[in-house]
This record gives sequence, structure tokens and C-alpha cells, in this order.
Amino acid sequence: MQPRLTTTISILSLSTVTGITTVITGIIPQLKRTFPTVPTTLIEWLVTIANCSALITLLLNPRLTSRWGLRPIVISGLLISAIMGLIPAITTNFTVIMVSRLGLGLGVGLFSPHAISLLTHSFTGDLRARLLGYQTGLSALGNAILLGLAGLLISLSWHAVFWLYGLLVIVAGGVAWFVPEPTVPSTTTNHARTEKTQLPRHQWTLLGLTFITYLLIWGVQLKLPSYFSARHFGNAATINLTLVAMNIGGLLAGLTFGYLYRYLHRFTLTLGYAGAAISVLVLWLASNATVAIGAAVFFNFIYSYTGPYLVFTSNTGLDTIQVNVLSSYLTIATIISAFFAPLVWNSLGQLGPQTLTANVLIWIMLILGGLALITGSHHPRKEV
Repeated sequence: MQPRLTTTISILSLSTVTGITTVITGIIPQLKRTFPTVPTTLIEWLVTIANCSALITLLLNPRLTSRWGLRPIVISGLLISAIMGLIPAITTNFTVIMVSRLGLGLGVGLFSPHAISLLTHSFTGDLRARLLGYQTGLSALGNAILLGLAGLLISLSWHAVFWLYGLLVIVAGGVAWFVPEPTVPSTTTNHARTEKTQLPRHQWTLLGLTFITYLLIWGVQLKLPSYFSARHFGNAATINLTLVAMNIGGLLAGLTFGYLYRYLHRFTLTLGYAGAAISVLVLWLASNATVAIGAAVFFNFIYSYTGPYLVFTSNTGLDTIQVNVLSSYLTIATIISAFFAPLVWNSLGQLGPQTLTANVLIWIMLILGGLALITGSHHPRKEV
């Protein structure tokens, strides 16, 4: 028998908050004004550092769930994230805010993997497949809604945006009241095999490309608020609404990826890089907010074809254990890219004829163009 509707809603609600660490992206200009003596890299780390601390609890998650159970770990992670996420709402001490963001990541690493695993363990058959399909869309939709709410709250103050983390308490309550502890089969043998599993060289190449791909999108997302502010393309609410539209664009790309890949195959990746390079060029040249917003939304739409392609292609030809290992490495690659993004782009931004933010866009455009040429001319092994 399938779980009740309240259980289904409570489990799916996890997917809507897995990207909650980035809800403060739009307030980067306000944070720069509040902390004028703090380097830009550290300001931007407030957005991305939670992803890095999440890596710690992501790696420990299998042991913790084996010891304490999946449900208690999810609830604990949500509550830790809520408490740590709310701290910046009541303080202006930068060190305290940074530490709280690290704590937020520890909590996110406890609950975020189980947005999928709870669906897998709690449902069967066609319903499971359908809900797993909804999960991806709900994650993008949840991000869009949270960023939209942030755009409304920022009119009060940047502190108000952090009150959004209180929503995690509601999600934790839903899991506590309506989600039973799932029955998970023993994986001792598989765990031992996983530790010895080796990946083919081709997969390591794709992992490196995944790291670069996410490093590039972090560069755009982190610099977009400052770029809009410097070019007077609207206020903080405009920036947040642009981020909302970008997430919706990414959702549409995810929904149409399968159809596009059926016709373009490996050129799907080339299209993603080339289209993104053109959109960054348009963004860099934009003389008004309408063009800039359109370019930013199109960037996220067309670039969102690269992620699914890399995941799909890297899993091709692997056995079940190798797929599990690769999934872990893909997660680590995306998280590490978030940590290095502020360092890399603020360093490269020093090299160029214009302001730091404009120089970053130039570098991103050039790298994307290079990737488009390389992937378009390269002939990989035959895809299936």
C-alpha cells in the first residue's frame, strides 16, 4: 500500500528547500554596503560556503543514518539549518554570520540527500517514477518561490531575507508528524564493493568538465547582483525577480532536455555552451534592464542543458555500484565548485580592461566559447 497524501506532501516538501542556501544571492550588494571593509570574496562566500560545510555531513550521512535512522537525521538537519539560517536575521557581526552559514551547510548536508532517498524507499512502481520526476521540478520551483519571497522581504531589509529559513521548521514538522521511518534493506556488501570501485578514465574527464561547468554558472549567479547594481538595471527586488525567472528557465530546460537530446545527441552540450556564451555577451553589452534580464534568463535556460547531459553521459555504460560512486563524485564536484567560485572569479576579474564584475563576464564568455569549440569538434566514444 502506498503512503497517505500527507506523507507524500511532506516528503516532496523536502525537494522545495534543498536549494535554500542560495536564497541570499540577491542581497550581495546590500551586504557589500553593510560590510565595506570585508573583501568581496568573503561576502560571496556567505552564499557558497554552506555548500562546502554540507560536504562534511554528506560524507558522514550513510554512517549517521545507519546509526540513528533516516527520519531522525532528516528532522535534525532541518532544525539545525533553520536555527543557523535564522541567526543572521538578528546580528550584524560578520564573523557570526559566516559561522552560522557554515552551520547551515552542516544541516543541509543531513537532509538534502534524502529528498530522493525517501521517495525511493517509501514508494513503488509507477508512482515512484512519477514522484521522482516531480522532484526535479519541485526543486527548481521551490528555488524560484524562495527567491521571489526574498525579493519581497528585501524591501524591508537584508536581515528580513534570513527569516525565510524559518520555513524549514514547518518542513521538519511535516516530516516528524507524517513520515514514518522507511524500511531500508542492508547495504553492507554493496558498501564494501563501493569503496573498491574504480571509474573509467572517460568518467573522470566528465567529472572535471562538470566542475568547470558549475564554476561558470556560479560566476554568473554571484556577479549578476553586483553587475545589475553597478549598471543601474533595477533595485534589489528586480535582481531577485531576475533570479526567479532564471530558475524557471532552468526548469523549462530540464523538462525539454530529453526531447532535445533525442535529436542533437552530443551537440546538446555544445549548444548549451555556445548559447550561454552568446547570452553572456548580450548581458555584457546590454544598455538597459530589459535586455539584461532577457539575457540572464536565456543564459540559465540554455546552460541548463549542460548539467543533465553531463550526468546522463557520465552514467552511460556503468554498473550499479559505479553509478553510485559516480553520483557521489558528481555531488562533490558541484559543491567544491561553489567554494572555489569566489576565489577564481575575483582573481580573474583583476585581469582585464574594465571593472572586476565586467571582466568576470568577459572571462566567462571566452571560456564558454572555448568549451563550445572543443565539444563541437571533439568526437567522443559512441553514445547510447
